[in-house]
Amino acid sequence: MRVIVMGKELDFNNNLEGIKSIFKEIDKIILDTDSIFSHLDIDGVEVYEDHYEYFLQNIEDINVVKVIIKTPNEIAKDTLLSTIQYLGAALPEIEKLSNEFYKTPEPESWAKLADLFEGVKWILDTFSTLDQNYKIQEIVDSYEDWNEYAQYIYSLKELLNEFEGVMENQDYISIADILSYELIPLFDDMIHKLNILVSEETTTSVIN
Repeated sequence: MRVIVMGKELDFNNNLEGIKSIFKEIDKIILDTDSIFSHLDIDGVEVYEDHYEYFLQNIEDINVVKVIIKTPNEIAKDTLLSTIQYLGAALPEIEKLSNEFYKTPEPESWAKLADLFEGVKWILDTFSTLDQNYKIQEIVDSYEDWNEYAQYIYSLKELLNEFEGVMENQDYISIADILSYELIPLFDDMIHKLNILVSEETTTSVIN
């Protein structure tokens, strides 16, 4: 199989030893360039996790593997863009979910609420990763805007605590109210601030 990484083309055998050699080469490049491994493009299929298992299951048919490596700045920007996309897609679903809780919620409503909590947890986790590990002040043009976004994150955490109380009491109306009057406006504010941050990050990258 042909492996393309950092502009270089390498050939490996389609067997277990070939797979091990590929991962050794990826590790070496990451150490040498201070880059971050993102994912693999294997014959046009983007594989973000369980890479080794994917190789084992498809080893005889794999022809071209593209190793996608990014800088910390690129990873940070991708994370911010993914957050914007999630928030935008979630808004109409939250509105629908709120209407369901103003009535009598079905089991599907509770399942959707659980999915929403998972999405919120992802937002909190990715924020923490960027804030702690990516020296965000070196990535965005305005650290003040980042701190303002951080305030929205803290508000999101507080909303989760508020949800816990009303859910314990099975207070459907309060759940709907939080969704409609607190979470939707908060998501709107977060989208606005993230769009500013992404714009700043792009400008900073071009200047640098």
